[in-house]
Amino acid sequence: MRDTLVFKGVIAIWAVLMVVFAVSWLIFSGELDSMVGVLFASVCSVIVGAILTVKVPSNSVGPLTLLAGSAWVLYLFGREYASLSLESAEPLPLAYFLGWLGSWTGALFLIGVSLVILCFPTGRPVGWWRVIGLGPVIGAVSTAIGAVLLWGLPLETLVDDELVSVTRWYPLVDAGFVVGFVSVIPATFSVVARFRKAGSVERQQIKWLLAATSLLAVAYVAAAMSDDSNEAVWWVVSLAVAAVPIAILFAVLRYRLYDIDRILSRTVSYVIVIGLLAGVYLLGLTAMANFLPSDSSLSVAASTLAVAALFNPLRRRVQAWVERRFNRSRYDAQQVVERFSGSLRQDLDPNTVVTGWVGVVSETMQPTSAAVWIRNDFGTMER
Repeated sequence: MRDTLVFKGVIAIWAVLMVVFAVSWLIFSGELDSMVGVLFASVCSVIVGAILTVKVPSNSVGPLTLLAGSAWVLYLFGREYASLSLESAEPLPLAYFLGWLGSWTGALFLIGVSLVILCFPTGRPVGWWRVIGLGPVIGAVSTAIGAVLLWGLPLETLVDDELVSVTRWYPLVDAGFVVGFVSVIPATFSVVARFRKAGSVERQQIKWLLAATSLLAVAYVAAAMSDDSNEAVWWVVSLAVAAVPIAILFAVLRYRLYDIDRILSRTVSYVIVIGLLAGVYLLGLTAMANFLPSDSSLSVAASTLAVAALFNPLRRRVQAWVERRFNRSRYDAQQVVERFSGSLRQDLDPNTVVTGWVGVVSETMQPTSAAVWIRNDFGTMER
């Protein structure tokens, strides 16, 4: 019991320390408006990793997520703190140590990400894909050796990328960066292979991760197509990055696991509906422009009213189509329940109702057995 409390206390203190470092880095960098999203994503990774490490200590996904989040925070904070020390009149406390940490912990972040993807959600790689895990392990060893050999170099060399790239021992750390980045690709394929062989619960867990990474990919594409000065876009990217550890938290803890099907279907439905309504709105404006003056607000009002009138009918039809395509079991079960509800308006015989209810339960839930109890006036019936 005492060991458990000590373990939880150490993890909690470490998480709080990383959060303090993240907030301090944000203050030191002076970019409060543009970097808050990055801070939020980093803090989410640390907190999620700490929660999973405490809640499910046997699952390596938690410690690996904590490692990745902490490595990224130390990378940002260490380099920023060391840079401030170089600019100040007097060296700041622990500036060299933190600058040394910031020079190589970024490689640990990429290695941690690769291992999280490879081990998600059970905490260990599947099948022969565990061979892929040797890559991040080799990268971590290379980074550790390079980190030891980097100690003693001037602080300017540790902080400045251009200077550090020509030093003698930095290629070992650089190899860790490369291995960590390259390992993400086969680790991603391992998730696909795991999904094909997984059971129903594990598939739901993987769906959470796939949904979050899909959102992140869309956010990055939108950011790449927009202006670099658009801070709102990078806020969206940071929130999408934060969605990945949050999805991992829901998946590993199996909290509201099957809600992901509803989330995915609703997301796809609203994307389709918004696209169709946008097309209707633009076509309406174009058609009205042929009959009304170009500066008339009547065309805008008419198109807006048409979109408002079409929203609910279109949403219902699209939602039904998406449910049939992507969530067929839920759609079929809903149809069975609706047919049974409709039959209750006509069938008043208890035997018929009980038989119909047992049939609905058997078809939708597929239990091994079902028992029904009704009042003594009719006795007890089992199916």
